[in-house]
Amino acid sequence: MLQESAPAATPDELLLELMDLVALAFPEPLCRMRVHFRPNDSGDRPALSDLDGRARPGQPKRPDLGFDDAAVLASIHELLGAFADATERQGGVRVLSGRLEIEEDEDGARNVMLVRADADGELAVMTRRFDKSELRWLLWTGPLFARLNDTAEREGAQRAEVEALLAGTARFAVDLAQGTVAFSGEARPDLSLAFELLGSWSEQGRRYLWGFANEQVPERLRRQVEELRQRSTACGLRALSEGSLGCPEACADRLARYAAVEIGARGVFRAPFPASRGRGFLYLALR
Repeated sequence: MLQESAPAATPDELLLELMDLVALAFPEPLCRMRVHFRPNDSGDRPALSDLDGRARPGQPKRPDLGFDDAAVLASIHELLGAFADATERQGGVRVLSGRLEIEEDEDGARNVMLVRADADGELAVMTRRFDKSELRWLLWTGPLFARLNDTAEREGAQRAEVEALLAGTARFAVDLAQGTVAFSGEARPDLSLAFELLGSWSEQGRRYLWGFANEQVPERLRRQVEELRQRSTACGLRALSEGSLGCPEACADRLARYAAVEIGARGVFRAPFPASRGRGFLYLALR
């Protein structure tokens, strides 16, 4: 029996995804975004032509999460084509030349307007207001950036402490049943440390799986990160409470290091493991 294909994304879903992508294209969160597009070379799909935006004063800077700028722009370009398909499918509207305007109100809601621009002038063909409850879907937000910026210095101190602690070790062995990781080296005594699982990342799917969502490990090894999840349910913190999310490995590493600070760990050990396609990493909070 053939499996049913996943339903096509709606215009609302694509607009939220677009907001997330635009957040990764600028150094700080924006209160106004404009995404300009024009017909592609074949004339049947919109192509990204420009991005501009404005941020309110005092917004937190976006930390380096490992996203490639060219890849982000390519994703926006691809999403514009999907959005044109979705608006045509849902409302019979297909705009190939114009812009999307997204503006944030003082109450945190966002107003979206789709503007067609052609030889006859400009015309707003669609408007949509997203209230704050709908914007909880967003991953890359000012509140998240502020949290990561606040712990950056302590993350660096933890990294230095772990590097000094493990200096001279050449091998490690992880025991998930016991919750310990053993280190050894030629010129130093063996060392065994307790750990909790912060999360894992796989190159195959390029996804980060938080420890609290990994049911293959004992509950006691994910208890602390589950408590962190419960403290991270405010609007704008979905990246800290969603079980898994697509991201580069550098982003996964940064989220794990933030969590290690928040749960009072000694630091993070990034344990590589082989995967069926590529490689992966376990992020262990050392005790």
